[in-house]
Order: sequence, then C-alpha cells, then structure tokens
Amino acid sequence: MKIATLYTLYGRRAGAEMCFEKTLEAMVRQASGIHWTVLCNRESESILRAMALPDTETVRVPDLDNQFRKAFWLEFRSPAFFRNHPQDAFWNPSGCNHFPGRWPFPTVTTFHDLGEYHVRGKYDFKRTVFRKWICIPRSVRRSAAFTAVSRFTAEDMRRILGLDAVRVVLNGPSPYRIEHRPDARGIIARELGPDALGTPFWFVPGRTDYVGKGLDLVLTAAENALRTGRGIGRIFFAGPQGDGHATFAARLSRADGGRGLFRYLGRVPEELLVSLYQECFAVILASRFEGFGFPVLEAMDAGAPVICSDAGSLPEIAGDAALLFPAGDAAALEERMERLRAGPALRAALCGRGKTRSQAFSWNACGREMLGLIRSVAADGHRRKPRKSAGLPHSSPPGEKESNA
Repeated sequence: MKIATLYTLYGRRAGAEMCFEKTLEAMVRQASGIHWTVLCNRESESILRAMALPDTETVRVPDLDNQFRKAFWLEFRSPAFFRNHPQDAFWNPSGCNHFPGRWPFPTVTTFHDLGEYHVRGKYDFKRTVFRKWICIPRSVRRSAAFTAVSRFTAEDMRRILGLDAVRVVLNGPSPYRIEHRPDARGIIARELGPDALGTPFWFVPGRTDYVGKGLDLVLTAAENALRTGRGIGRIFFAGPQGDGHATFAARLSRADGGRGLFRYLGRVPEELLVSLYQECFAVILASRFEGFGFPVLEAMDAGAPVICSDAGSLPEIAGDAALLFPAGDAAALEERMERLRAGPALRAALCGRGKTRSQAFSWNACGREMLGLIRSVAADGHRRKPRKSAGLPHSSPPGEKESNA
C-alpha cells in the first residue's frame, strides 16, 4: 500500500505541526508493508530526515516554500505529480492549512480546530482568507473521510461545516518527552539566571497569539493584582511568536514597568520547557479557543497544577484535573489564581488528578486509529463526491464582520 501526506513549515513549529510528526511516527512504526511519501518544503525537510522513519520517502517540492504557491501547486500541479507517483490514499493532516488536490485516490482529512469561527481576529486577514476561503471549502468537498482531534472539534465540524460523519482520534499527551528532571532547578538557573528561582512563578506556555491565547487576560489579571496591592508573583511566558506578538510584547513591557516580574522567554529548548513545567507554581492557559490543548496535558504530566479557561476543547481534555474559569474573564482568572495561592490542599489535589488524567492519552492509540481509517478508505477506493454546499453556513465574506460564537 502507498500513502502520501504533506508537511510544511513557515517559521513556526507549534502543536499542530508536532502532532503531525508524532502521529506519522506512530503510524509508520506500527505497520509494515506501507510505503509513505511525505511532500515537504525546505523548512520541514530537515526535520523529516532527522526522524529517519523506515519505508518513508521525503520529497521536497519547491512550490511548497510559500503558502500561496502551495495552494496553486495543490490545485493545478499536483495531479501531474501523482500521475507519476500513484497512491492508494492521501492523509491531509490539517484541513485548515492544506487541501486535497484533484487526484483520483481518496483523502482522509484531519481538522485540529475551527478557531477562526469562534474568535474574531484570531488570525490576520491573509491567513484568515487562506484558511476559510481556500483550504477549508476544498478539504470539505474533496475528502473521503474526516477526523477531529477532540469531540468538541468534531461537533464544530458537524455544526459549522455540515459534516455528519467525523471520526474522533485523540492526540497523545504531548509532542515532547515530559519526564521528571532531577536537574530542573539547575537548568532554569543556567538558562534564565539564578534570580529566576528566587520566588515561585506562574508559567504560561504556548505561541504568543495575543487574542487567541488570552495573553491579554493574564496581563490584565496581573496588572489588577499589582494595582490593588495584592501582588501576583512572577509570570514566565514561553513559546514561538504568534499573531499579535508585537502587541503582546508592548503590553508585557507596560505591565512589568521595569520590575522584572513578567518575562517572555521566546521559544525555549525542550529541557528548559520541561523544567519550567516541573518547577512552576502552576500553569495558566487562558485561551479564548483551543481545539485540543497540549499544554494542559504537558503540565499534568510534569506534575504541575493547571488553571485553564473553559474555551473549546479544554474542559474535555482537562476533565476534573484543572481549575477552570470562564473564557475571556480576567477577573475570574485572577480569582482562581488567588484561590490556588491560598489553598495548598487544592494545589496538591490538582497535581494528583492531573497525573492520572494525562495517562489516558496515547500516541500509539492515535496512530493505530488514524491508520485504520486511512486503510479502510484506501480499500474502499472512492473519493467523496462534492457537496452542493461548501459546508460553510456560518462564514462571512472577507472584510465583513462576523459575530463570536
């Protein structure tokens, strides 16, 4: 059997990208007799080659180095490529960022989230147009089967895209190796300076999408605590730059006011990331929307208590092992932080429940379920017929306002 897929990077390698790597690795290592072809661009090529997966061919396609040239290649040039490289099936790992071309074999498409339909301004104008008006409609029309990374995303796909048959394939607990590090404090001191361990700190992981990740809420809660004299302690932010990063950086500087309390660390090495999870007082995830929420499980795996919003899939992923607050409510976030500071028994209980919760997720199970669906679709050998509707009843033309869901 021959299965093709697509992996591209454009200056960021975040949860969805690392999810692809872990899922592909799990599928390849669990099944023999399958030849994989991974179409890639310049940025992703080195990562794929370093993975050294057996029975896997990496094919660099220069047109994939630019997102809009990628769309042109998928729409107009990919059929010629696949005439010379016939496949039994194609796995489209992100129906919002890529789409199936006009090829004669079936495609299974995965959706991670539909956050642009929930959070106004989650992405800039160009990225919103690319996702909502180029990728998503074609993914819906041209795919034979669909998967979602959470039940919440599957319900969104039914409600927003009109898809009535979506398989939920949960991700594993983290793309990283979250293992206890006895040298965690030494790593933090070496990387951030000895003063980083002077007092307890809150940890906010993830891409710096100022609106989508709710970073404005974290800073509002911190500013209010400082203004009322209660204080809130130190906050470390770590992750790649995202949409609205300049706004976040300016707001962070104003909120800190030269005190050295709030620090953006950028994208940190894996050993420092794990150490921050392990040594922090608690992890905060204030997102206005999440299709899955890896940081919740990463924190739990590392033994850190979690405060997170009730946005998107977060309640589903966190279960009873996190302290939830209403998405978008900075005052409620501040109250949860105060409650955790004043309740050592609550903190200990969350740590214990979190360890149990994180063990319910498995990359092997993810790969097994995904591969089973792809094989089934390949054996069926048909393409999904185009729908009369692109399945976007809740979308608005570019430039028009849309209400928050």
